[in-house]
Amino acid sequence: MSERETRSIEIEKEIAASPDEVWNALTTGEGLQRWFPLEARVEPGREGSVWLSWGPGCEGEAPIHVWEPGRRFGWTEHYGDDEQGRPVKVAVDFHIEGRDGSTVVRLVQSGLSADASWDEMYDALVDGWTYFMFNLEHCFAHHPGRARRMAWARVPVTLDRSAAWSRLVDARLVADNAEATVRLDELRPVRPVSARAGHHFAAVLPGLEESVFFVELEGAHVGFWLSTYALAPDRVQALQGALDERVEAALGGIEAGG
Repeated sequence: MSERETRSIEIEKEIAASPDEVWNALTTGEGLQRWFPLEARVEPGREGSVWLSWGPGCEGEAPIHVWEPGRRFGWTEHYGDDEQGRPVKVAVDFHIEGRDGSTVVRLVQSGLSADASWDEMYDALVDGWTYFMFNLEHCFAHHPGRARRMAWARVPVTLDRSAAWSRLVDARLVADNAEATVRLDELRPVRPVSARAGHHFAAVLPGLEESVFFVELEGAHVGFWLSTYALAPDRVQALQGALDERVEAALGGIEAGG
């Protein structure tokens, strides 16, 4: 039986923090919730596990396969079986290195099939990790020590990507190349981070105390994630209401919200 050809994703960021601070951000529920999922739990150690949630119906648990404090941390995800019935296991690893007063973190996701049928998933994972690794760097640079408060929505859609994206552009929930603004509670300038038309949009909102906004088209759903760090709870609640209204007008019924 031939070996399955695989490919990997590698992204490196320099973080304005100590290796111990970065380790805590990667290996505790509280730390992960500052930059990654809505909710997280970690059972520490080599035989432990990581549980991550992006809302009801979008959550899962994975075993930890490496635990080297201050140096390396990783878990294994099961992506079903391949065409020959072999289990497809994908590893997510974070490599940590202190360097000149900061910390370099290298994310490696390996074991992804090289088959063309995986191309869309692979590209979506690249999009996601590009944003999340940016947010890890951003929260240390601009919001050290602050907890995150989220305004979010995840909406089921039956539209194809082109039609859904067009509605998001028209509603100013994503920015096109002509004008770097989005409309949540009001029309706001943004500082784009990354974008791929029909797939995702990520940007910083300077007028909301350097909050970060991420929109992803994930097949049968569209996710909207506003990460705030310096806003009062009632301000975030008001933004949640504004986001719900904008999303409802653009795409229809909201499945879940923060």
